[in-house]
Order: sequence, then structure tokens, then C-alpha cells
Amino acid sequence: MSGSLSLKPSYYEALKRLTAELVGVKLGDDHTFLVETRLATMARKEGFENLSQMVDELFSRGQTRLAIHVVTALLERATSFFDGRAGYEAMGDILLPKLHPLYRGGSVRILSYGCSSGQEIYSAAILADKLKHVLPDMDIVLTGVDYPSQALERAKAGRFTHFEVQRGLPIRHLIKYFDKDGEDWVVKRSLRNRITFIDHNLLADIDQLGTHQIVMFRGRLGQFTTPARIRILRGLGRLVSANGYLMLGSHEKLDDMNFGFEREMVAPGCYQKSQKQYIPEPDIQDSLQEQTDQERAINNTA
Repeated sequence: MSGSLSLKPSYYEALKRLTAELVGVKLGDDHTFLVETRLATMARKEGFENLSQMVDELFSRGQTRLAIHVVTALLERATSFFDGRAGYEAMGDILLPKLHPLYRGGSVRILSYGCSSGQEIYSAAILADKLKHVLPDMDIVLTGVDYPSQALERAKAGRFTHFEVQRGLPIRHLIKYFDKDGEDWVVKRSLRNRITFIDHNLLADIDQLGTHQIVMFRGRLGQFTTPARIRILRGLGRLVSANGYLMLGSHEKLDDMNFGFEREMVAPGCYQKSQKQYIPEPDIQDSLQEQTDQERAINNTA
């Protein structure tokens, strides 16, 4: 692809509005090259002659299916194995040992909310396997959730390039948990079968996902609009079980609302569920009410 940008400036603005309206994510002014590269590839796969023709089709006919595919292509984020290693150390050294006496003889459920291409939840699965003799008689159930997208399909397949496995994955883990397949590396079936992947719009209703003892939502807060961020955090407050934990990025913090979690961190970016009943502040309820039209659009396209 040449260095020149092919879309009209008005289309960039329209795509930014579409992304904010459908999924609550704000694209910055510096995302034009990302738009071009990701959507140009998608346009070819969709059978269009070029990117401009696909975007013309999107905005002239308002195709719901095409809109969802376009938006999820723009949302895909680069992830790596054991990204933010301090978070995994906190999970292995603090969170799971605290949960072990409560759930010994049962199951602890870990959810990666916004799992992208799967490196986060596969890293958690490797950690769980390493700890199975240290924390005996406690099954760990793992789930990855994200928008229906090509990234999520790659997560389900557990297939990664040589470049991807080099990013954060120790060689001993590569040898133990992956098989070489051509130029790629594929997660061994024994590990892949431990994870359930679910297509789910992160702003849609989350009640069907149940509750989890650990919910990972790491490094994502800054990309969402304020109303979308409030809605997601309020939902995560319901997803985390009593005595459970929310894991944000190591440098991320909840604001003064706290959304049903204790105000003090257990570890950098890690919050425990509060034992007090959480009642949203009036301004949160007002912000959520403003999203009625947005939620209707989300539920209609989910």
C-alpha cells in the first residue's frame, strides 16, 4: 500500500462517530493510517475493488453486518503473552492463593473481558497449569470474551506467528504448551480445551456470562468514551463474585465511584469486590440513561 491516504477526511470523521456509537470506543486523530491499513485488507476480503468503494457502500446503505465488521477490525489491539507481567505475578502470588481456601474442592472462574487474539487468557491458562500442584484440588475455569472479529477467531484457533510467540512467552512455555505447525505455533489441545471463547459485544447485557472470581480487563479503560467506560465498569461489578477480584492494568485505577469494589488496591491494578451493596450514584445513572439509543443499536447488532 502506498504512503498516501485514500479516504476523504469526512470518512475518517464518520468512521470515528460510527465506532463511538456502536461500541463506545474513541478513535484518535492519529488513527488514519490504522484505518487505511486494516480496512484496506478487509475491503479485499469482502470483495470490493478498493477501500473507498467499501466505505461508500457502508455509509450509503447503512449495512449493519458490514458496520460491525468494520468497527471490530478497527478495535483489534496488539497483545502479547504475559503483557504487564506484574499483573500475572499478582494473580499467582496473591489472588489465587487468597481464593484457594475458599474454593478448594471447587472451581475458580477467570474471565478475560476483551480478550482480543487470546494471548491474555492463554497466559492465564499457562499460569494456572503451573500452579496446579501448588494450589491442589481447585479447578480453574477460563473464559475469553470479545466482539465477534477475526482476532477472536484466531484466539479460538490458538494459532500464533513466530513473531507473536516471541513477544513475552518464555521458551520453556513455548516448548511445553505449543506445537510447531508450518511457520506458526499452535496451542496444544490439552491447554486450548480448557478455555471457552464467547462472541460478545462488551457493551451489551452481561448477565448471561455469570459470575467469576477473577475478571481481567487490563489496559482498556482509556480507549472508551466516558459513558461506555461507566457502563462496562458497572457491568464488571456484577460479573465479579463475592470475594472476587477485578484486574485492571498495573497503571490503571478506578475513580472515586469504585463501582462496587474496595477503594484500596490488593496489588497494582487489582481490586477486591466490596462486601457492601453497590448503588450507582445519580450522575452515573444519568450517564447510563443517555445511552438508551446506543444500547438499542448494540443489542440489535449483537
